[in-house]
Amino acid sequence: MKYLFQEVNLNKKKEKIINIYENIIKENNYKSKDILFLVPSAITKLSYMREINLPLSEELKITTYNHFVQSELIKYWPIIEENCEKIKVNKISPSFISQSLSEYIIMEYINKTREEENYFQDIVGTNKSICKNILDNLSKSCFNAIDINNIGEKIYNSKKNRNDLSRYSYTQMQEVIDFYVNTLLSKGIIDNSIAVYLYNNFLLNNEEYRRRLRKEYRYLIVDSLESASVSESNLILEFLNIVEDGYVFYDRSKDYSSFKNVDMAYIEENIINEFFKEDVHDLGIISIKSLYKEKKSIELKDEYHLYDEMIDGVVEKLLQLMREGKNLKDIAIISPINNSILDYKICNKLKSNKIAVTNTKLDNKIVDYPYANVLVVATCIFYNLQYLIKEEEYINFIEILFDINKIRAIKIFNHRHDNEEYKSLIEFIKDKEKENLRISEFLLQFYIEKMLNLKDGKKNVDLCKDMIKQGDIFSEILEELNMDEKEKYEVFVKCLKDNISDYYMSADIEDMKSSNKVIITTPYTYISANINRKIQLWLDVGSNAWNMKIEKDIANPLVLRKSFDEKLIYSDEMEDKNKRYYLYNLIYNLLLNSEEVYAFKSEYSVNGFMQESMLYGLLLKLLDKGEITNE
Repeated sequence: MKYLFQEVNLNKKKEKIINIYENIIKENNYKSKDILFLVPSAITKLSYMREINLPLSEELKITTYNHFVQSELIKYWPIIEENCEKIKVNKISPSFISQSLSEYIIMEYINKTREEENYFQDIVGTNKSICKNILDNLSKSCFNAIDINNIGEKIYNSKKNRNDLSRYSYTQMQEVIDFYVNTLLSKGIIDNSIAVYLYNNFLLNNEEYRRRLRKEYRYLIVDSLESASVSESNLILEFLNIVEDGYVFYDRSKDYSSFKNVDMAYIEENIINEFFKEDVHDLGIISIKSLYKEKKSIELKDEYHLYDEMIDGVVEKLLQLMREGKNLKDIAIISPINNSILDYKICNKLKSNKIAVTNTKLDNKIVDYPYANVLVVATCIFYNLQYLIKEEEYINFIEILFDINKIRAIKIFNHRHDNEEYKSLIEFIKDKEKENLRISEFLLQFYIEKMLNLKDGKKNVDLCKDMIKQGDIFSEILEELNMDEKEKYEVFVKCLKDNISDYYMSADIEDMKSSNKVIITTPYTYISANINRKIQLWLDVGSNAWNMKIEKDIANPLVLRKSFDEKLIYSDEMEDKNKRYYLYNLIYNLLLNSEEVYAFKSEYSVNGFMQESMLYGLLLKLLDKGEITNE
């Protein structure tokens, strides 16, 4: 039997899924390895693992689609190697490359071709922004199961002004993608996108592999069908055709961001209409009427002229809530993505008023992760790459290892060549250098001997393990890419520093959710991590960062969808309609479990420009201060 559930209440949904999962296991004598339980994120997996209560069981196959694909590639790599002509080496299993190293490889190629051959001449963006757009295009294409050899052409053909554009930039983008994919595959190296590409093209359509799937699994549980990409949907389709029982949970309103690898039209046509046409109810698109029906308490504070005045207003509102006896664990501050200035000012003001605060918006600034910073600085000293260390990173290194405050750490740093304790530490690292240790061996020894017994040493052990593992992977992959020793270690350090937040785990956000602190987060993290706080303060609602531009020069996530008609031109009307659609879904999901919402707007942005966003206009309508429409 196949069952569809359209549960909107997060707590009820979770309770229902756990009951289904535990009952299947109990009815099958605690056998669990024939149940595939697909979840949208590692945070969701951790949440279930903490609450499932079984006296015994086999392996619990609760997994994200990405992790499932990677596990299957490792298990069935010989099938991939035999059938993929791009792979030129024989290996027991593939090597997995990190996002940071992917960016490095593409950035190097873009730097070289821009300088030597004037590539992307008509693109205003930086090398880094072009790189991120290209990687995102590849990801969208692989997860949407469209031809990765035709990405540039697909985006170019959708442009309303394509006759005025240089076609070269789109051809050059395709060349970069081809170079990247071929370079990695020739060495048996893969990233998340290429893993999905290989799985779709060389495993899921392999009859012998599908026969093994039928033998291995009897049950399927899907936590969030609305988060499934086309590729994941195809896997779910395969399972719904072979399992005894399938339990699918679906909430259409969760389609709140154009940048997710989701194609709702494909899901509804191929899964909902195919298996659950009689069971489905209320699949209407979220409109402004849906928001009116929620009848939530929203207070708009738009009297502020300057940005700092708005921040003061937010802090004052929080203090007022405290005086009224509100609980910190019921309060969330939700602000647009990529607004570190606002977060920094808010955090400082709250802490100065003795209000406990935690922030899910992880930055990539290395000194914000003290124990990771210590390992990175030690690595730089170990490989004589001191020129990569900033002064504040050195000071943080001293502060943590010597367990002193910042003022004393600065004094030691300024006189470090005369400080015996510091000199002894450097000598320890240099002695390790003489032992010709691998990077992973050095990091392990350094952590055990110098960091494990610090006050947060044991708490950061998992971080150290992840960095050690990454060190081994880096060494292996960079050797396969024929980099020289000096360049190899420099790349390793740069990648660690640029992507340090990757080493902080889902457990951190899961713990923040239940902490007795005000939580600062983005609207996207609030929804995707299933954060549930009844008092919400929406910051900077005049900013367009609440629903950013979808179409970019060489990227458009909507065009790279399976359901997008290739003959269509992506017009300004489509852009406006799509932005409105995603904004309404976003706001609807924020309002669902809220009781009080306070929205703050300043007339001028942090950079001193006047601002008025689509969200602000929507709030005026919801509060009957603007024109009411039937949108």
